Amino acid sequence: MKRAFVIFAQKGYQDTNLSYIADRCGISRPTLYLYFKDKEEIFYYAVKEMTEGMFQDYKGRFMDEGSRQLDKLKFICTDIIEKCYRKRDFFYCLADFLFQMKRQGKDYSREIEKRTVGLIYLFSKIVSKGVQTGEFRRVPAKETAYQLFSLIEAFAFQIAMIEKFEPGPAINVTCSYLDSLTA
Repeated sequence: MKRAFVIFAQKGYQDTNLSYIADRCGISRPTLYLYFKDKEEIFYYAVKEMTEGMFQDYKGRFMDEGSRQLDKLKFICTDIIEKCYRKRDFFYCLADFLFQMKRQGKDYSREIEKRTVGLIYLFSKIVSKGVQTGEFRRVPAKETAYQLFSLIEAFAFQIAMIEKFEPGPAINVTCSYLDSLTA
């Protein structure tokens, strides 16, 4: 999966084919077909592997009782923006893939929701705990989590589409938003 991830990032979804993936992974194309039915499925699992690893890291951060809730949110959001920036070629490829699938009449909104619901839930739990402890103002946790996710999502889109995007200002805006939650 990691090699497929790199291949998609380097070549883009459209220019990647199963023969190239098999060759770069050191396996035959028929062997690849034993595990995946097509390029679309390989791409989906590459995205799944990347997001699951990130979410596991963030769950561990949530369990850390020694950190303030604000610091947890800032760490997670900064990490996401920085990882997206480092992997911007893949995010461009992901956006390209989603546009191509949309043109073909395929809707991936449910799959995207499955990949992101854990992060929104985690944001909600952290905000809720911050409100309970008095660290944050009385804000609706679920709605605040969606706002925060939407902000991160907008930056991920910009990372994919804007050549001169720099993560610093995006991180600053996100941290300013988070600071506005404090009591």
